[in-house]
Amino acid sequence: MIRLRFYLPLLLILLCFSCKKSRRHGLPFGDFKGTHFTEVQRIYTNGLKFDKQGYQLEPSWKLFFVSDDSVNVFSPTTKRYYGFHVYFDHDSIFNMVDAWFKLKKLTADSMVVQALRVEKKIIKDDDEGSKVVLTFYSDKYIKSHDTTKVAAMGFPNKRDTAYIIKRIKEASVNPDSSFAAREPVILKSNSPKITVEKVIHEPTPIEDVDVSDAYIAAEYNITIHKAYEAFSYIMYVYVDDKGKMTFRNSVVPLMPEFKASYEQVMRGIVNGYLMHYLDITPGKTLGIPHTTYILLNVEGKVD
Repeated sequence: MIRLRFYLPLLLILLCFSCKKSRRHGLPFGDFKGTHFTEVQRIYTNGLKFDKQGYQLEPSWKLFFVSDDSVNVFSPTTKRYYGFHVYFDHDSIFNMVDAWFKLKKLTADSMVVQALRVEKKIIKDDDEGSKVVLTFYSDKYIKSHDTTKVAAMGFPNKRDTAYIIKRIKEASVNPDSSFAAREPVILKSNSPKITVEKVIHEPTPIEDVDVSDAYIAAEYNITIHKAYEAFSYIMYVYVDDKGKMTFRNSVVPLMPEFKASYEQVMRGIVNGYLMHYLDITPGKTLGIPHTTYILLNVEGKVD
């Protein structure tokens, strides 16, 4: 009896120690091995899909876990899956595809993660990059529900529309409150004196191109033939909801003594050439025209 009293506590200690040693390290992604998840919604933590600059969040990821520390992610460009390591950090924080996330929910039907902006191993809580929430549904769950309603989760809703209308009103009063148009400004030449092309950033073998660049950083090359003199300017201009273009600022820093004269020349180019020889369609967001800004690389040739 004495021996039993002695060995029983010892046995309990050994069992507890064994349990601690076998405790799982990391997050249980392997429990859902082979479950294909499709992102159905991407929103900011305030519930909106747009930020102040006009950037629209859209769901785009497809993936499935191979184990606790391995994931396959689908590439829309190559139409195939690529394997990536999942690095567990602490608590529910992990890294995959060179991005940091916090796992908020994981079941056989869905997964919710919050993107994190991390610098020097410090989470930047106040950064907008740490205020994005991605919601995934399993393909099995999607197929068993109304796919139209599921797809609608990724589109702008009434709250987004109200927010954009508010921002459009602000931009109409103060152009400095303007934001990038989801449907960028369209510039077309109506004269042989001017050629215009929208700058398209092509992907390279080592660097992909964010589709948002096409509207967040809308850029155009304009060549003016038979100009009064040869010149080259890089400038931002506003385009209002009626298609009127006005000079905003020079991209190249100007010396104080030359600033006023150079800006006067650039305004003259906008008012004297661009407004006359371009057909301008204003930018739109959610189908509504509004004041926005675009980047112009303007070159004058005397030929």
